[in-house]
Amino acid sequence: MPEETRAGAAAARLQAATDELIAEVQRLPPELITWIPGEGVWSVMDNLCHVREFVPFWTGEALRIARQPQEAWGRDHTDTARLAAVTNTASNNVNDVLADIRAAAHRSAETLRTLSEADLDSEATSKNPRWGLKPASFVVDQLLVQHVEKHLGQIRRNVAQFDARGRG
Repeated sequence: MPEETRAGAAAARLQAATDELIAEVQRLPPELITWIPGEGVWSVMDNLCHVREFVPFWTGEALRIARQPQEAWGRDHTDTARLAAVTNTASNNVNDVLADIRAAAHRSAETLRTLSEADLDSEATSKNPRWGLKPASFVVDQLLVQHVEKHLGQIRRNVAQFDARGRG
């Protein structure tokens, strides 16, 4: 069974995290989706648009490390595609964004299941000096799977803050 491999386990975990994120957001009232809890804090929609953009990006970077370890991988927080994904997000349709996330996670999980143990152990140097030389498994685990889980946590924090407004 593919889930018995590291790549299969990562694919299953990514699928589970995105399924949980989608289910959670589908229960939210529409006014909460674009509500901004405070200055410099992302709305639920900002988080969703970021997830929609980074899942295919980091999947591709894991493949780059596995297939072309001589090439530098990654980006930093000034990357234009990353910034564009979280700009003016309130005009997005939440159902469209969730469908995009579902599709991206499915494609990513399928791609991850093709990675061998050797692929995951391949190393390359990041364009971001913070990371240095890292294996593809780092990108899969930290920048893809745990990254989705982190944004699910941020969405839950927004929900808690939104709910607390009425009690405060």
